[in-house]
Amino acid sequence: MNEPGIIRLDRAHPSAQLVRRLQRHLANGGAAVFPTETQYALSADATSDPGLARVRLIKGRSRNQPFSVFFADRLTLTDWGITLPDWAESLAEAFWPGPLTLILPARNRIFRRLGGRGHTAGVRVSPEPIVGCLCRMLGHPLIATSANPSGLLLSPPAENRWLAGQAARRGGLIWARPVLFRRRTPSTVLDCSGRRARLVRDGAIPERIWRLALPASHVED
Repeated sequence: MNEPGIIRLDRAHPSAQLVRRLQRHLANGGAAVFPTETQYALSADATSDPGLARVRLIKGRSRNQPFSVFFADRLTLTDWGITLPDWAESLAEAFWPGPLTLILPARNRIFRRLGGRGHTAGVRVSPEPIVGCLCRMLGHPLIATSANPSGLLLSPPAENRWLAGQAARRGGLIWARPVLFRRRTPSTVLDCSGRRARLVRDGAIPERIWRLALPASHVED
């Protein structure tokens, strides 16, 4: 039986029809939930005011709380006014695509609307096929935030029930749900907007591992 707002996703080989449906939905200001290599992401076109508002409403997050973004690859960062410092390139080479979010200097006005300080952007390149497909088809970055109510850590069954309820009640949300999905540790978050990498959130890439990719002079103690 089909469930309202829920579509089935083949993670390894998302169908062209499904990707086009999600692309049209996001382009029209909709929101979507899809799996990543870590957890479910609640997402929208990062350039869409209606999409951003919808994600904030669903998640219950205030305007001053920032969202990170997904890009298809690091080559497109400069097109969006994002600077990857020379000393931080080794992090991207070692861990992208993967569960690493880098906070980087940004000069594009759209990142001011996503909250936070406005002159930085949290950036992640995911290996999940659906993420890269949607970024490329839209030609825009996607909002990258966990698919749970702000400030609450739900068990997987409780999160599934919450997502099903949100998808059923809100016509602007589609949950692209695989048959099986195992949630993993969230991405590691490093602030690389200054001269040294500063750990913001411990996560899937342990500190002892990511430190090996950087000279000691570029790691904040």
